[in-house]
Amino acid sequence: METARKIIAGITAVAMAFVFVGVGFLACIVPPVTHGLSSVFALDDLSPFDRSQLVKVADATRDYSFGAHDELALYRTIYEVDREFQASLNEAGGMVPADFPALAAVRDAGNVEQYRQAFAHASELYCYSPATLSHLDDCHAIASAAYPALVAIAILAVAGLAFTGVTAGGRRFGTVLLAAGVIVLALFVVLGVWAAIDFTGLFNAFHHVFFAQQGNWTFPYDSLLICSLPQPFWAGMAAVWLGASVVLSIVSILIGRRLKR
Repeated sequence: METARKIIAGITAVAMAFVFVGVGFLACIVPPVTHGLSSVFALDDLSPFDRSQLVKVADATRDYSFGAHDELALYRTIYEVDREFQASLNEAGGMVPADFPALAAVRDAGNVEQYRQAFAHASELYCYSPATLSHLDDCHAIASAAYPALVAIAILAVAGLAFTGVTAGGRRFGTVLLAAGVIVLALFVVLGVWAAIDFTGLFNAFHHVFFAQQGNWTFPYDSLLICSLPQPFWAGMAAVWLGASVVLSIVSILIGRRLKR
């Protein structure tokens, strides 16, 4: 029976560690984080759009990837910033670039196919390519699978904590909390050192794990996606993820140490 209790305690600690990491992920994808980081890091110097327009695209991209997944809403946002850019060119007496979206193709604002036609042959400076949409679809699919998995793991963790508390007492309960926090901190120390030395390598490794089969996660440096969500943006997202998970882990360690006394 004691062996079974130890095994359950170990499983519970690992489940708690997953929960801490998962909550950190949820913290970094909330809309205000995307908006704030894009407001700071959007590459308006490489883009034909100004920073406020790039932030609009970033917000819509976040919602498409991790929220409502509304393709029409994303297209409308990109169409609107393209129209604003076209209007500014017209006012200045400039010529619309040859690779600019065919905005006249959109006659019905609620017709997704017309947006696709408008953007079909345009440069990625001004819109998202099918490969970009495919990548965002993959992000949404991964997130959609992660949400229920995180809930299931959280339920497992709570059940394990309850079992440990009832059958093994406060000291074992504290050990579980302590171990969960230590697991996460150890993981993030390794990842943090890697990121400090070579964030690009870590970023690429992460994408190879989740998108290796698709192969659709590299884009031109001056594309609309990269200008809206550049690498420093993702470093900021990682910092929020890390910070939230570390705070939970430290709280867990402190409570665990207190219970073990």
